[in-house]
Amino acid sequence: MAASTIEYTYQYPFSSAVDTSCWNLAGTAIHCRHAMFFQGGLQRPDLVSQSLLVLNRIVRTHFFDARPSQRDPIVTSSPKMVRWEGFSGCCGVYTRVDLDQRAFQDAEQTFGTTNVDFNSEMISQLSKVGRHDETRLSISNEAVVLSTGEAEVVERKVPLPRRWIKGLSEVQAYQTKLKLRHTLHPVSVSRLLQSLGTAPRGIEYLTVRGPAVRLSRRQTPGSLMIGGAERLKPLAPLLLQAREVGLWSDEDSGVFAVSVSMDVGRFWFVLSPAMHRGFSGEGQLLQTLTCDHAVQIADEMYDLLGWQSELHPVELAVQLGCRVEDAAASLAILSTRGIAGFDATTGYYFHRELPFRGALAERDQPRLQSARKLIDTGQARIVSSTSDGHDIEVAGNTATQFVRIRRDGDRCTCVWYTRHQGQRGPCKHILAARILVDSPG
Repeated sequence: MAASTIEYTYQYPFSSAVDTSCWNLAGTAIHCRHAMFFQGGLQRPDLVSQSLLVLNRIVRTHFFDARPSQRDPIVTSSPKMVRWEGFSGCCGVYTRVDLDQRAFQDAEQTFGTTNVDFNSEMISQLSKVGRHDETRLSISNEAVVLSTGEAEVVERKVPLPRRWIKGLSEVQAYQTKLKLRHTLHPVSVSRLLQSLGTAPRGIEYLTVRGPAVRLSRRQTPGSLMIGGAERLKPLAPLLLQAREVGLWSDEDSGVFAVSVSMDVGRFWFVLSPAMHRGFSGEGQLLQTLTCDHAVQIADEMYDLLGWQSELHPVELAVQLGCRVEDAAASLAILSTRGIAGFDATTGYYFHRELPFRGALAERDQPRLQSARKLIDTGQARIVSSTSDGHDIEVAGNTATQFVRIRRDGDRCTCVWYTRHQGQRGPCKHILAARILVDSPG
């Protein structure tokens, strides 16, 4: 069965091509306010090219389930940063290249997002860019142009998969929980990657002792859980010229991330908790989407974003006259619409516009749709309420489930909750209970 794609949101004005003077990558942009939003020379074209090559290798790889490859990275420009984002074919690895002002010279930088089509010929050309080659990059809502002296190559359009849309929403929620655990010399990480094979390794624990980094099946105090560590191997080329490597994790979810700092910016790499788990089906933001108040604030917040590289919840709360927690929840909601990404290294969201229609990801949530149907058909009712929380009865087709809403966490008697214990987002019964409890009146 072919992967579902969002094709109607694309408008490619021409076929991508490379001639003897420049590379012209056809792209599409949504709500861009400037026709040309970046142009400038590359200070280290070799590092930029290597970063994009690694990103494309990850985007073309299926670490778990083999499907037709997808090579469609998204690029966002702001006055301070140019970011390239992508997902592995299985949606279990999210990657982003953050190029800051050190990467460019004589740059004219404004704001916009576009979606560009990379193919194998383009990747071949990227591999030929040297450190001292005079190279210029320009990005507009019609094209990305990288000026070199390479041969001609023609590219084809690749539509953005629906799994990417859902995954790009989910991975932002996971990144807000990541914490920096260790900062290492690239050589230590390189040795670790050399020890990895290609066979599936399952869940392991990474331990850092001084400069030594090792993996073990046994958990020890201070070790970091990592699922499918062999997925780290594509990072190896970047370590040759990296400054330092950061190891990030979230102990509750098992998400693991690596940041590679370079002279031109940063390479960001996030692994799902297990090889077989993709970010596209997790449901981490479902409970936030049940809050109509936060959704309303998100609608008002949109006009304040201004393509900023760092969106501060406190500042936005002051401008909107709302609580800081409401502003933070609204930023999370905007991330489901492709309007905000999260940068764990700064701790803030950044504004960008992904090439799909605003509320598509919100509507494409079966559990949320089922929860709203339970409410609309009167199948959820509050049994009791105390200062500590609420007990809710939710009727179903085959059995009645009981939900406990508490400050320290919600629980349900259904099979979904028993199996996942909240690790893959709330079940439809908890969502329905939350909608019922939070409804005015």
